[in-house]
Formats: sequence, structure tokens, C-alpha cells
Amino acid sequence: GEKCGMIKFILGVAIVCFTSFCGYLLAKKYRQRKSFFVQMNEFNERFLSEIAYYRRPIKEFSEKYEYKGEFDELLSSFVGSLGKSGDAEGQAEKGFLPEYSFLTKDEAGFVRDYFLMVGKGDSASQSAYFTSVKGTLGEYKRKAAEECAKYGDLYLKLGFLCGLMILVIII
Repeated sequence: GEKCGMIKFILGVAIVCFTSFCGYLLAKKYRQRKSFFVQMNEFNERFLSEIAYYRRPIKEFSEKYEYKGEFDELLSSFVGSLGKSGDAEGQAEKGFLPEYSFLTKDEAGFVRDYFLMVGKGDSASQSAYFTSVKGTLGEYKRKAAEECAKYGDLYLKLGFLCGLMILVIII
């Protein structure tokens, strides 16, 4: 009797841990999106001051700061695509942009257009463009953070509750 109870208890704890972990994994895309837009926002701010003051080559500028995760991958592949054929537009059109499942279609389009503009035209037109996208970027960042907070907790709680339900059914 007691041994059987102990096994059920350990099994129950394992199930609750597993379902909670599943919830954590389901929320991953919201964390990725939040991180992506936080970094893209930082990049935009830095790029604006770059245009205004230093005007270093993009490769040099992009290596000056540390970025993480998917935004770092994207930036690296973008910089890598530059100067290969001397035709940046062709490269960008061909899709240096990896397919990120956590971005909506609109967001992916925005990101693609954004990088098509990096390093194009004179500093005045660049400054105007990158200032004009600040609002949209800020909005994406805010929305991503909001959804991350909302769904991140939600999936974790759902996973935990599923585990408890299974536990109640077993016992």
C-alpha cells in the first residue's frame, strides 16, 4: 500500500513537471518575438545615431554591439549577404531573411522592408525612414512584450493544471 502510494506520488510529480514544461515550450514563440523586437528596437536607435554621427560601414557598425538569438542570426545573414554580388537588393529579395515562425506575415514583411532600407540612399533619407519606423517598431515591441507576459503565464498555468487533472484521474 505505502510503496504503491509513493510510486503514484512520484509519477504524479513527474507528470505535473512534464506538462508544465510543455506549457513553457508552447510559450517559446512569444518569448522569441519579444526578444526579437526588443533587439530590433535597440538596433534602430543605434542605427539612427550611427547615421547622424559616425557613418561607419554597416559591417563594422553591426559588429560593434552584441545581439542575441534570432535577431543576431538575421543581422549576421543580412551583413553576410551584402557585398557578395555587389547587389544588395538582389540578395535581400532572394531572401536572406530566415523564415521565423514566431513572426506574423505583417511583421515579417516589415522586417524585410526594414532591412532593404539599411544602407540605402543618403543619410537624410535614411534618417527620415528609420525615424518614421520608430513608432511601428515600438508598437511591435510593446505588443510582443504584452503577449509574452499574457500567454507565457497562461501556457505555464495550463500545463500545470493539465498535469494536476491527470494526477487526479490517476489517483
